Amino acid sequence: MKSKKQAMCPLFPDVVCPQGQEAADACQVRQNGDYDPVNDFRDYLYMNCAIQIAHRQSESEQKMTGKQSDE
Repeated sequence: MKSKKQAMCPLFPDVVCPQGQEAADACQVRQNGDYDPVNDFRDYLYMNCAIQIAHRQSESEQKMTGKQSDE
């Protein structure tokens, strides 16, 4: 049943959060607070997660469309 709305990453809104809505909400709270990935390791981890998921999603889309990155 895919009628359920997917949780989206608050840092990169076009990226689906694989950890679900609860994790996305926690990230949103951090982002709306004193979000500082340079000085706060916890915020750095949120940012790093978003970057990794965006990268995986991009690779997956490239595989589905048959595009090669070494063209």
